[in-house]
Amino acid sequence: MYHSYIWDFDGTLFDSYPIMLEAFLKTLKEAGFDPDPKEIYRILKASSSKQVAEKYQLDFIDFSARFKAYEAMDERLPISFPGTKEALQALVDNGGKNYILTHRDVVSTKELLMREDLAHLVIEIVGPENNFPRKPDPTSLNYLVDKYQLNKAQTVMIGDRAMDVLAGKGAGVQTIFYDIEGLLTDLEADHVVHSMKEIKHIIES
Repeated sequence: MYHSYIWDFDGTLFDSYPIMLEAFLKTLKEAGFDPDPKEIYRILKASSSKQVAEKYQLDFIDFSARFKAYEAMDERLPISFPGTKEALQALVDNGGKNYILTHRDVVSTKELLMREDLAHLVIEIVGPENNFPRKPDPTSLNYLVDKYQLNKAQTVMIGDRAMDVLAGKGAGVQTIFYDIEGLLTDLEADHVVHSMKEIKHIIES
């Protein structure tokens, strides 16, 4: 059905939210707040970390630096969701291409992929170093479409947050919403899946 897959990383390919959420909570508590973990998690899924900073009237650049510092101090490392390698490999075996579009820096993204022998399955990682506007702005997706001359009808953006679906729609590509918890029910994605197994099924259909 599709030939080019543009993947979000955190929360889609790798289960990094437990570490990220803890870093967010520590940062907010350090700033004198008593955040509700469920509320913060929902904001992250429905919007972005920038929305969290705005909710508490914090400077986003400073807020980002502080929570990333806490995240870096955490000795745990995110691991991929079950079936991730099989899904990426199935796409390559079918003649497709994988790309990653993330708000995580490219270096750490590549390191995590290499730890699980996944880096060779990805053509390019687009991260903050590229200096594109953050999702849901579609500029970063348009960059990949233009650079690799991707057929938009055969290109799909896959992510676990509203911003991923909105970015995909803005770029005119297809969308897959990776809905693990059922938190968001009003997103108009082309496909809604609940596991890597379902994504692999779309790849192979």
